[in-house]
Amino acid sequence: MNDNVVINFPAKSSEADTTNLLNIAEVTQVKNRIPLSVALNGNNYPVTGYLSSMPGIAPGVSLGDKVLISMQEKGALIHGIVTPIDAPVMASFGYIEGKLVIEAQGAVILKSGKATVELTEAGEIRIDGEEVRTVAHESLTLLGGKVELN
Repeated sequence: MNDNVVINFPAKSSEADTTNLLNIAEVTQVKNRIPLSVALNGNNYPVTGYLSSMPGIAPGVSLGDKVLISMQEKGALIHGIVTPIDAPVMASFGYIEGKLVIEAQGAVILKSGKATVELTEAGEIRIDGEEVRTVAHESLTLLGGKVELN
């Protein structure tokens, strides 16, 4: 089995044979930060898929973003978003001492249906939902300068 992969890039973008090559394209249509179409060499192509490490996940894409694609039979497969080397890091994910750590500028929001948990840069934690339950099998401690109940 040959594990070597060779990617041939054309000398000029106008010479690009779009089949089976990686190309840089521009996102031309987006819905809910998911890319629907891209432009390459003056032509628009539907996006037929993207690699699992791609958004619909954060940060998603916007109109005009540059993406790395390969052309498939029915359209473009997106391999990644092209990010400038000097672009600020908006979020990071990692593991520290066996714990998943998510860091972001501004806030981290977890959302599912009508439930939201928001952690802000200022240190606020907001929990919003139709019903909020706290269960402690041993003890539950609330500490604060002021604790308000109803």
